Amino acid sequence: MRLEDLMERAAQYDENLARDIKDYVHGRKYGLVYEASKPEFVRMWKKPVVRGDIVNILPPRGVMEDTKNEDDPSEIVYKVISISDGIAMLRNEQTDETVTAAVDDIVALARFDKPIYAGLKETGRVERGGDKPYHVVINGENYHALQTLVYAYQGQVDCIYIDPPYNTGATDWKYNNNYVGKDDKYRHSKWLTFMEDRLRLAKKLLNPKDSVLIVTIDEKEYLRLGLLLEQLFPEARIQMVSTLTNSRGVARENGFARVDEYIYVVQFGESSVNRLPLSDEWRVNVKEDKRVTHLRWSMLIRSGSHFLRSDSVNQFYPVFVNNDGKSIHSVGEPYFGDNRSEVVPPKGTFAVWPLRKDGNEGNWQISNTNLRKLIASGFVMLGRLSKGTVPIYYLKKGEIEKVNNGTYKICGHRSDGSIISETEVRSLVTGTQWRIGSHDASIGGTSLLKSIFGVSPFPYPKSLYAVHDTLRFFVNDKPNALVVDFFGGSGTTLHAVNLLNKEDCGQRKCILVTNNEIKEDEEISLTAQGLRPTDEKWDNLGIARYVTWPRTVCSIEGRDIKRKPLKGDYGCPIETYQEYEGEIIDPETGKKKRKKLFEKVKKPFYPELADHKMSDGFEENAIFFDLEYLEPSVVSADLAFDRIAPILWLAGGCKGKILQRQKGYVIGETYAVLFDPRYKTRFVEAVLENKEIKTVFIVTDAAERYRSLCAELPGYRVMQLYESYLRSFEINAIG
Repeated sequence: MRLEDLMERAAQYDENLARDIKDYVHGRKYGLVYEASKPEFVRMWKKPVVRGDIVNILPPRGVMEDTKNEDDPSEIVYKVISISDGIAMLRNEQTDETVTAAVDDIVALARFDKPIYAGLKETGRVERGGDKPYHVVINGENYHALQTLVYAYQGQVDCIYIDPPYNTGATDWKYNNNYVGKDDKYRHSKWLTFMEDRLRLAKKLLNPKDSVLIVTIDEKEYLRLGLLLEQLFPEARIQMVSTLTNSRGVARENGFARVDEYIYVVQFGESSVNRLPLSDEWRVNVKEDKRVTHLRWSMLIRSGSHFLRSDSVNQFYPVFVNNDGKSIHSVGEPYFGDNRSEVVPPKGTFAVWPLRKDGNEGNWQISNTNLRKLIASGFVMLGRLSKGTVPIYYLKKGEIEKVNNGTYKICGHRSDGSIISETEVRSLVTGTQWRIGSHDASIGGTSLLKSIFGVSPFPYPKSLYAVHDTLRFFVNDKPNALVVDFFGGSGTTLHAVNLLNKEDCGQRKCILVTNNEIKEDEEISLTAQGLRPTDEKWDNLGIARYVTWPRTVCSIEGRDIKRKPLKGDYGCPIETYQEYEGEIIDPETGKKKRKKLFEKVKKPFYPELADHKMSDGFEENAIFFDLEYLEPSVVSADLAFDRIAPILWLAGGCKGKILQRQKGYVIGETYAVLFDPRYKTRFVEAVLENKEIKTVFIVTDAAERYRSLCAELPGYRVMQLYESYLRSFEINAIG
């Protein structure tokens, strides 16, 4: 019984007592105090119902459930007493009354205070990454998927990034299979119960020595979430970031338009924010560290005094650039004629002359001989191709000296051959206010999904770049990081991990969990057609099958949903204004005068990604699983290995083939399974020969055999099937 209900009942007998209780409760100072909701449960739509299951009776096909009516029959929990000829005998768990129902009209429930036993069924994959590890997308209830991941990865996850339901009062999330509306007086308690259940499991996944939990939220629940995080993770360091999500603002009735939301960063152990090369957009709220300088590229065309062609005739010559604008082909000789068009560029190139914005002929700052030397050394850089030409930059003598003496560390070269220095863009740790244009959800979220699907099939998708930037502060220095997102939604986190891998040839892997819920209007329409979540048409419109998996495949293959090449690049161009000095005619005096002028140009948010076309896709692998529910007796009898095999593969590192049963034992790329202890000697020899294997499983119910194998394989992660599997799910059940 809830506290509010107790006070209401007390008021029926003694109003003064009820008032005293209320004053006492509200006069006390607590931390986060809320009434934990009744045990959460979820419907296991595709689980065959068996004797002993708890179930709901579904309304007849074609009839919607009245989710706002607590007396609705579908909300009553029954236990299956027996099943015969397709008819189940059920006992009401509240009243002990017995009823019957067709097996097709009941659905099994999983209570979160009772153990379940999960398996995985592969439903698809995309492979473009060779021997790289696979990303994983799991379609299923995230609480149960987390239990599965705890078995495979306890204490091994580097980063968890989640974007949970914000509890807006709209149909954005369900609790106990019903939408939680804004008029539900227990909606905050339900949300906190919902989050606490999952965060407790998330804590088991995170590496306590060095990891981070990242949670996004808006103003509806950020206060309660902050207190919940402090209570669940007292050993962690917690910060909150304010970040732009919609530059145009989302209207709030009688209030300010919301343009931002919040990011909680929960750090464990030695976790630290990486110092990164960031653009000036990040520096607004961070004081410049004068000790940190940056490599200065100067315009090759002369400005200031003596800037005309006539001032230095030997330094008027063409630079031939390849037609794609990405590299220099060659440098021409000084031209002394009057018709530049008579200079024919080499095939596949165009000529760049030192022409000023006002149309006058200028001159380059150095001779053609010196320019060739600088190009060979990587000290000349091309700007972005625009209107048939490109700006050219170079390093002056003082900057070159700093490169040669090690002041600037060279960390790579651009496609035009120019050097890249990590101090060039002034690496820094940013502040807690992020006003980054590419983080606008309409730019990197909705528009991106439209480019893949033609429309945006997912409400309020996160900007790809917002997730990418948040992750790189923590996994930029971890090229093999394991990233988990158990509110996977449209799949932005996996997409962002692919982008990070592309930048530094990393092998980070991402595990996404998402359910297969459909939109409310689609649910109404499909129900009217007599369909249920067990039907294929219903399933195909769910988030997992309709959005998450197609996006993952399309972004990796570089095509849209119609198999046409994706357009654009990952530089995410924006329109901005570029300043330059030019000459104008003063209307009053008629004389020329110099003035700062501006022209509109397209500038990428991420210049380092501008060369990566979306149509190129990614050299990555990904696999898609449905979460299934297994009977413990079937598991114990060794009759469900095909469903448990993918979980063993997860624990082994998501590389190579998913091992299937063989006589005696089977050896994979990174893990191995011993089925028959009589083959133990040969098995141990085979494991020791493969230096990549770190995880070993033995199918036995004999503890002595398990300990014996552990002794022969010191330093390996040895797990006992099926004892460790069953025990893991039992431990993770709340109760």
